[in-house]
Amino acid sequence: MRKGKRSKRIRGIIFILVCLVGIVLIGSSFAMLAEYSRVMHQGAGIIGLIHSDDAAETFRASIDRYRTKSEQFAERLESASVTSVDDLAVNIGLLSKNKQFSEIMFARYFKDGVEYSLSTQPFAADMESKQVIVGARMEVPFCAGIIEDRQYSISAVAYCVPVKHNAFADCVALFYPVDSVIGSVEMKKGDSTRSQITTICSSEGEIASILQNNAFDIQKHNNIYEFLRKQINDKSTIDQVQVLIGEGRSGSFNVKIGGNDCILTVSGIREHGTSPFAVIAIYKAADIYNAAYSTVSTVLGELAIFFVLLIFVAVYFIVMFRASERHIKTLKEYNDMIGCATRIGFEKAAGEIVGRNKSTQFAVVVVDIRHFDYMTEHMGFEQMTEEIKRNRDFFSRTLQLQETFGYGGNGRFLLLLHYRDRAALGERIRTISSRLNVSKVTNSGERILLSPYGGICLAESGLSVEKMIDKAIQAENATKYPFDFESFRIYNEALHSSDAMNEYIEVNMQSALDNNLFKVFYQPKYNLASNMPDGCEALVRWYNPEKDEYMPPAVFLPLFEENRFIIKLDKYVYEQVCIYIANAAAEHKPLYPVSVNVSRITVTDPDFLDFYVATKKKYNIADDFLTIEFTESFAFEDYEHLLEVVNVLHQNGFKCSIDDFGSGYSSYNILKELPMDEIKLDRFFIKKGLSDERDLKVLSSVIQLGKGLKMKVTQEGVETKDQLLMIQKLGCDVIQGYFYSKPLVEHDYDDFLQRKVMI
Repeated sequence: MRKGKRSKRIRGIIFILVCLVGIVLIGSSFAMLAEYSRVMHQGAGIIGLIHSDDAAETFRASIDRYRTKSEQFAERLESASVTSVDDLAVNIGLLSKNKQFSEIMFARYFKDGVEYSLSTQPFAADMESKQVIVGARMEVPFCAGIIEDRQYSISAVAYCVPVKHNAFADCVALFYPVDSVIGSVEMKKGDSTRSQITTICSSEGEIASILQNNAFDIQKHNNIYEFLRKQINDKSTIDQVQVLIGEGRSGSFNVKIGGNDCILTVSGIREHGTSPFAVIAIYKAADIYNAAYSTVSTVLGELAIFFVLLIFVAVYFIVMFRASERHIKTLKEYNDMIGCATRIGFEKAAGEIVGRNKSTQFAVVVVDIRHFDYMTEHMGFEQMTEEIKRNRDFFSRTLQLQETFGYGGNGRFLLLLHYRDRAALGERIRTISSRLNVSKVTNSGERILLSPYGGICLAESGLSVEKMIDKAIQAENATKYPFDFESFRIYNEALHSSDAMNEYIEVNMQSALDNNLFKVFYQPKYNLASNMPDGCEALVRWYNPEKDEYMPPAVFLPLFEENRFIIKLDKYVYEQVCIYIANAAAEHKPLYPVSVNVSRITVTDPDFLDFYVATKKKYNIADDFLTIEFTESFAFEDYEHLLEVVNVLHQNGFKCSIDDFGSGYSSYNILKELPMDEIKLDRFFIKKGLSDERDLKVLSSVIQLGKGLKMKVTQEGVETKDQLLMIQKLGCDVIQGYFYSKPLVEHDYDDFLQRKVMI
């Protein structure tokens, strides 16, 4: 016995020593590997950048060569005898056919800011690229970059060259084939380090040319940013690439592509008189850097020693691990307490059933207990567990062959049902609802109703069971859509469209902000007492340049509230308003106060007050020219915090307003506890109610209450003359709505104020 204990103790000591030696060896190995990797990647980045810089230099030379050719074209045109516009067009056409300039595909010219085709007719401004129009205004030859010409539906490299001594043209725009300008750019011959891909791109990311491609199917991508998102999935790196291209700078990044360590290089090209370009390349780090073999040998030697020592304990741990893994897998797939499969087990079983029965229609059904937490609290955990087991027994009895169920936790069951048509599926759901809908008496004697509700997802080709569960849960939570069967809702096209729209919004929101696609509109307000404009409210719209339309705020603002992007958007809109006020003051334009909305998410951000106060000071905005509007719901939820915020804003020259007053959270406490300068009445007050008399009494009492508390009273949503006369009669101070003006873009709002539109 003693020998056995002693032997066991010795084995334990040996095991500990082996583990300690192994830890020391692997620690030193990883330290050396980390240093080796750092040196390798640093060197690989430098070498890769040298190669892409070489290609960028040859491209820069090609751009300069064609700029020189374009200047020669302009000089020849200046020396020609031109006595009329027709002569000008003829000379441009003849020069374009000259052997020296035969690469020119087509040309146009500018005079006094207007573009003309060679037919001497004005060329539609909306048909021309913005880069070309910008280049035409410059006083030096300018490469406008690769543009998509809308007249001929082709890509071209455009050059704008001033014509200084011609009475009929200020500038000539020459358009060359992309292949001619870029075709001369080649990677160095004999270079043993081949890139995985090397491209020339514009500042917008459009791929102009592929110089090398040894690894990727890039032809289906027109944009380098889209391609990089697919390959590296690293937004921060892609954002930095975009900045480097825009600023014409170079840089390299360590990235992972397909499990390989790679180097992404950017060689920017931005000179005076050239639209930004860049050479972007991807190299495998191993293809560039193949030194430090001694370091590798040392590391491999230490690892070999480590594995020799570790092999003796590996067999034991493998056996133990496999036994433990089997046990953990069982726990993950089966709930011992409830006595049925877990969600993981259900997904596995349901996936196998669906895979075996491809011609059968299946539906995944999520069944929840309404107000589960409340019911559990009042019934007690044990009694609720018995109810869950009762539901389990019901599903065990009623499910058919090739169907299954599982328990997802918190009272939720997951069902896989096959069905003939929707009517039959609806009948089964109604049966489930009626059988699970039971009345129970709690331990305290309270009678409560356990009622089921849930969501349904009909199986689609290629859709995993996991995704079907998620979509069924989404249908369950989509409260703004009606139920399909009893208290169950089917995931449908409307929910799918909502998913797609939300994905579009989240994918594009940051780039939209970076590219100023959020536009600020100004809706004028009118003071009934002074018979003058009373300022405006700043409203935001999301512009889609592809569709040339604006996305309504109701589509994107709720999602921004959820993902907290609203903080960035609120700050952006506020700063745009400050810039507008500062510019209007500097230009001595008519100027009135502006109201700016803030989300409850923004107000609770720690940086809110510092940013808003600092920005007001930065643009030197006078006191009382900015009003911050808070939603009534937020005021109702957190008086104390909002009171602190309002006091600080007042101290720094802001005015404060409660927006949408009366929209569902009205409380006299808002008026009593918060020192607001204005209340904006929700349009609810001027909609038709039970009777005109009741409408007038309610609206009159709210207006008089606000005025009695020395607050400006503004009525939103005024659209008709009758509404105007009614609130004017009741003594309302200010109106806002389409009767006076719709929301206006900045220059239209300036025009509106210049005219001082009266009612």
